[in-house]
Amino acid sequence: MSKTTKKGLWVTAMVLAIAIFAAGNIGIVKKVLGGDLVQFGDTFLARLTGIRAPERNEPLGYEIYDFTKRELEGQTVKLFTWTRDNTAAGIVYDEQGYARVQIFYGKGAAVSFNEVMLKKGYARVDPQYLPDDLKHYLDLEKEAREKGLGIWKARGTGKLGR
Repeated sequence: MSKTTKKGLWVTAMVLAIAIFAAGNIGIVKKVLGGDLVQFGDTFLARLTGIRAPERNEPLGYEIYDFTKRELEGQTVKLFTWTRDNTAAGIVYDEQGYARVQIFYGKGAAVSFNEVMLKKGYARVDPQYLPDDLKHYLDLEKEAREKGLGIWKARGTGKLGR
């Protein structure tokens, strides 16, 4: 193989790798385990980055779980893992061992499910797992709280367990 061909193949491989990285990972949500917890494949469990939804036994918890299940289970979605250094080794896991992800779904995977949860008042911001580039989540939570949506209507404070 000539040097020119090798260089061309290397450049093509790099362009493809960058395109795949930029596009995020595509996956099918196998099972919804909670309002903010989903399973991909047989073993990959992920919690939504930057938010916390109520547990099923908390006020509105089952309704929010059911909403997440209707919206995501069996759907092909785009997910972005939160990393500290843009490597697989840098994926952020919470105290329960779940990877933190943003999920995009709908036509063209253009809708942030994390943001939908906040806008509907189905979750609150979790500052411990809120990357700097998602600080606008605080505004989405504030808007839902001021409108008295979801957990903000049900509980008044939005304080959840965990």
